[in-house]
Amino acid sequence: MAERSRIFISYSHKDRERADFLCDALRERGHPVLIDREGIFEAEHISARIREMIQGSDVVVPVLGPNWIESPACRMEMHLALELNKRLLPAAFEDVGPILPDEIREINYVRFYGRGGDRENALNRLDRALDRDIAWVRDHTRYGELASRWASGAGLEPRGRELKDMQRWIERRPRDAPEPTEEQRAYLRAGQRHRKITRWVSSFTIGALSMAAMIIGFFWLSNRQCESMRDWASEAETLEPVAAIRLMLPAAAMSLCRADDAWLQVLGELGRAVQGQRLRAMITLPDTHAQFIDFLPGSGQVITGGLDGHAMLYDPATGAAMADGPAMPDRDVAPRVLLDQGLFLALHDTRATVWNPETRSVLGMPYRGAARVLAATLSPDRDTLVVATAANQLRFHSLISGRALREPLDLGDDITALSFVPDSARVVVAAGPTLRVIDLVPALDGRSAGLEHVLPMPGPVTTLSVSADGSTVAAASGNQVGAWDLTTFDELLTPSELYLGGVNILGLGLSPDGLRMVVGADDNRARVHDVPTGKILLNLLGHRDPVQTVRFSPRGDLVLTHDAAGVMRLFDVSTGLLVPTIPNQMVEAVISATEAGANASRKELEGTGIRISVLPNQENVLALRHEGDGAPPFYNNRLLHEGFVTSMALSSDERLLVTGADDGQVRVWDTQTGLQLYQFSHSRDALVPFVGADFTPEGDHIVSWDSNEVRQVWAIEPLQGDLFQTACRLLPFQDGVRSVEAVDAVAAADPPPDPCDNVRLLPQWGAILGLGGG
Repeated sequence: MAERSRIFISYSHKDRERADFLCDALRERGHPVLIDREGIFEAEHISARIREMIQGSDVVVPVLGPNWIESPACRMEMHLALELNKRLLPAAFEDVGPILPDEIREINYVRFYGRGGDRENALNRLDRALDRDIAWVRDHTRYGELASRWASGAGLEPRGRELKDMQRWIERRPRDAPEPTEEQRAYLRAGQRHRKITRWVSSFTIGALSMAAMIIGFFWLSNRQCESMRDWASEAETLEPVAAIRLMLPAAAMSLCRADDAWLQVLGELGRAVQGQRLRAMITLPDTHAQFIDFLPGSGQVITGGLDGHAMLYDPATGAAMADGPAMPDRDVAPRVLLDQGLFLALHDTRATVWNPETRSVLGMPYRGAARVLAATLSPDRDTLVVATAANQLRFHSLISGRALREPLDLGDDITALSFVPDSARVVVAAGPTLRVIDLVPALDGRSAGLEHVLPMPGPVTTLSVSADGSTVAAASGNQVGAWDLTTFDELLTPSELYLGGVNILGLGLSPDGLRMVVGADDNRARVHDVPTGKILLNLLGHRDPVQTVRFSPRGDLVLTHDAAGVMRLFDVSTGLLVPTIPNQMVEAVISATEAGANASRKELEGTGIRISVLPNQENVLALRHEGDGAPPFYNNRLLHEGFVTSMALSSDERLLVTGADDGQVRVWDTQTGLQLYQFSHSRDALVPFVGADFTPEGDHIVSWDSNEVRQVWAIEPLQGDLFQTACRLLPFQDGVRSVEAVDAVAAADPPPDPCDNVRLLPQWGAILGLGGG
């Protein structure tokens, strides 16, 4: 059965008949009805029982008429109902409009008189009105009773589910429903206060228990992390530098360990990894007009062939000029010289000669023909010389017998470039708007041609490149570049324009694995591209003239560029940053300032929080020590030279120390850990009683000089952050973003954030060890 409203009938004893009618009719319809059958006399006060009945009712129904209006008892019942915020629904049996009390004047009532006063219809209207919002009104009654019990001290404040239900009840009050009473609101606030106190006590108890658990867990976790750090350090001993650095980076988060031996073991292994990977210099090579520039096979040194027929070698780690390069053919014999397979190809009009720099003699039988020689390439086994002539022919010449290995191959178009595929008998030729890939294996044993694959380009091919692993070939025509797989001859990069505007590509070079490509152009720029997509990975800036020659180093970590003005640059493809040229005025200024402010016999150097001194009884040893308390431990605080130390200087941020010694050595150290980062050499052939060195103001170059008035400039990369960040910054880039597995690296458009900024070793609460910031 549906829940019905509980009704209290308020009436004058003079209207008892009307009240009985309502009571019987409403009970027949299922309403619980509360009524005082004893009657209420005119001067009688409301009894406690009447108050309880009104308190327990949902709706108060006044039997409205003049008698009710004139009755003081009925008026008091009305005021009590209003005090308790009970819903009032008058039943009017006479027209009392002019004399209604103000308190109920605006309340709609049900008429049982006059037109439309049919009692059955009136009862139906009253019945429907009584059950409007019954659920909310019934809760109003229930909460009123509970609040009254609480106020009298016989009950408790609301708790738990009851408190939540009462809060929702107040929030969902219907528009025409009575307001909650002040007593009900006080009852609710008491429940809320009790809940707040209970939660605070619970939180305090849980916090105390958690703190105890954390203290116990701290010592347990600290021991576990120390063991992990020792294990990682031991494993790093067997790994390559990059792998070791990747393994050790997570130790940056292991700051709970408080064991000195574990930390120093980590620092030691990480330091050795840093030394093994070394900070790669961005090098400015001497400007020179050259017939060719390249990396010398086997050594990875930079070799240049000058127009004067003289070769030079350069150290790719420092940019320093080394001894004279391999002996080139005499210029009178060979005005044009190419470098191939570590040998020189000397071209002179209609002749081509292979020159061996080790024996300083011609290797095998020279080639001589009727047409002018345009280009040549040497097979990997150094037995076959392929020559391109002005007659649009390829000729195949045996260096052993001096004979042609097969009939000339007429390509019908101008030949602009050719190259053997490494470790194969396959040659790639650029002829007109095509690349021809020719298999020569049959031709070496007979007179027939091998298989020929034609790779079309949209215009005349100006330059081509074959990757060192023989997997990929790329070609350029104007502003368009295409790349192919040399195994399947599928397109890797469909020939298409790389740049906007009238840019012409002059130089092309593939990385050893064929996945990247460096392009030189007449807009004075070189760029590194991803081969499958053509996407630009790096812009290599710094040239002011068209870039004609570009090469990847044998390891793929450096790019060599050469422009029309003879300017050479060496870029580290990890960062794409260019080290600017150091003018002579800067060198003079650095030397002058250092000599004016330092004594050559200085035995001690002080910085902010650090002291460096030459040991009195060992003048080849420098000692580092911290002046402040709580400083991080040194991995190495004894800096060793082979000769006597003659010079010391700190960088402007005091992060690096450069020292010189009378053995001709210049060394650069990390002052945070004592790690040696660089070692440069002056001449060892002559006596050098003194070597001085200092940093340029920017800190990215070191100027050194010796007692023989030899001056040199060395490119270095300044350190940033602590040792872990330094190690992180040695990791290689991928697609222009450094890949760091130990931290989250999110690539941005321009420029990408350096994820190594998030690799830190910060002293935690209670820490006794830690590395300071840079």
